[in-house]
Amino acid sequence: MKQRKVGLMILWAILTFGIYYIVWNYKFQGDVREETGKGIMPWGHLLIFLVPLVNIVYFVFWIFTIDSRLAFMGAKKGNLGVIYLLLSITIIGYLFVPAIIQSKANNLGTIEVSQKDKTQTELRVDKYAKYFNK
Repeated sequence: MKQRKVGLMILWAILTFGIYYIVWNYKFQGDVREETGKGIMPWGHLLIFLVPLVNIVYFVFWIFTIDSRLAFMGAKKGNLGVIYLLLSITIIGYLFVPAIIQSKANNLGTIEVSQKDKTQTELRVDKYAKYFNK
């Protein structure tokens, strides 16, 4: 997943009066789709966001599912969909929700795992590897 600088995202969103987030949303959806294979294609995602009223319903759906997709990709678990939705209602929240989502995506793969968990995972991989190495 592409790393993006959160501060620059907010600055671009302010300078472009929010239009940057449409571009970000398109690119981010493409990254998520590529990593997980879930969701609609980025063009379809963009077109839905441009249709009045439908975009509001889809935004609510997307905001709830993006957190679970990031968790599927290895982000720290925790359903933040409601928080994202409540923040998005305000102008300040609108500026920060995509930045928060991107920040979470930037931290994929950086979760600390205890040595015990690593060892158990390695044992499970070794146990099932024989089935895949035929």
